[in-house]
Parts: sequence; structure tokens; C-alpha cells
Amino acid sequence: MKALTLALFLALSLYLLPNPAHSRFNPIRLPTTHEPASSETPVLDINGDEVRAGGNYYMVSAIWGAGGGGLRLGHLDMMSKCASDVIVSPNDLDNGDPITITPATADPESTVVMASTYQTFRFNIATNKLCVNNVNWGIQHDSASGQYFLKAGEFVSDNSNQFKIELVDANLNSYKLTYCQFGADKCYNVGRFHDHMLRTTRLALSNSPFVFVIKPTDV
Repeated sequence: MKALTLALFLALSLYLLPNPAHSRFNPIRLPTTHEPASSETPVLDINGDEVRAGGNYYMVSAIWGAGGGGLRLGHLDMMSKCASDVIVSPNDLDNGDPITITPATADPESTVVMASTYQTFRFNIATNKLCVNNVNWGIQHDSASGQYFLKAGEFVSDNSNQFKIELVDANLNSYKLTYCQFGADKCYNVGRFHDHMLRTTRLALSNSPFVFVIKPTDV
């Protein structure tokens, strides 16, 4: 009798234990010292150094050959008084124009650019007085092509904090840029768009990302 009672007790105990196959509870996997959370991972340049907030850097294609060089501020629309197009230089040896990356959160203590966190981008180049503020990055829809292009312009701050730098390959310190509209959870890759009419490569929202490395401007 005691043996039967014990068997029933054990069977009931096993039945009451959580069943991972049917449980709706999905535990969050906490980071360990060997696997830091992405928001705690600094973005590194080609030398393995942390990218400094507010510093000047080049964003250069990680693919050599047909991949092209660095990003430049281009003037493709002759009807516009200011250059506003972000293009990929066709020259592998061209690092492009200096770019400043700054955390979107107005935290004066933010000294390092972190992966998977919102950042603001702008070209740090000399312009005429009319276009001095036309260097901040944002996304604009082009009705003619139907594309959402990465553009430089006088974007307000709350429209700029929609970009993130995401790690692609830790061994190569290569990254991609993603765009999250209005800070939404759904993000899109920023990739190449080959403009055959203008014979240039621009950046636009795409399924395939533009993979790049970050170079200090003193290289």
C-alpha cells in the first residue's frame, strides 16, 4: 500500500512540474562575461580601437574589388542647391568623406559608440553657408524610383535617432547600418542601390546590407 501511495505521489509531482514543451513562459537569456549584451558592445574601427562619440571616421565598404570605397556626400540632383545624396565611391582606395557618429541619447557621458543603439550621423565637411546644416543623415522616399534613400539634409534631431550600427563579423570588425522608423522595433537594412541612369551607387533601404568597416581619419 505504501509503495502504491509513493508511486502516485511521484507521478503527481512530475505532472505538476512546468512542461517546457507546452509552457508559454519564454525565459530571457541573460548575458555572461563571455557574451556581452549587444548594447554593451563598443563599435571598433579597423585597428580594434573603440569608436569615439563625436570623432571623425570613414565608413568604407568591407568588400574590395567591385564593392567600392567609402561613403561620400554627392550632388546628384542638379535642381537642389545643396548636395544631399549619400553615395559609395567607385574607387576602392577612396575612403570617402569624414563622418561623425554621435549617440542619439543626449548623454554627456557617452564617449563610446555602442553597437545596436541609436546613433546620429553627419558628414563633417566644409560647405557653403547655405548648406552648412545640410549634412545630417535621414531617410527620404523618392516617388520616381519608389526607393527610400539615405539622404543628407537639415533633419531634425528626433528624426535622426533611427539608425543603428549592427555587428556583421567580429573577426573583421565589419558592420551594417539599420534604420528603425520612428524608433520602432522593426528595422531595415541600409544597402546599395545601383542607379544606372546616374551611373552611381547610392544607399537606400534594402534587403541586402551595405557591409562596411570604420577607419580613423588619420589613417
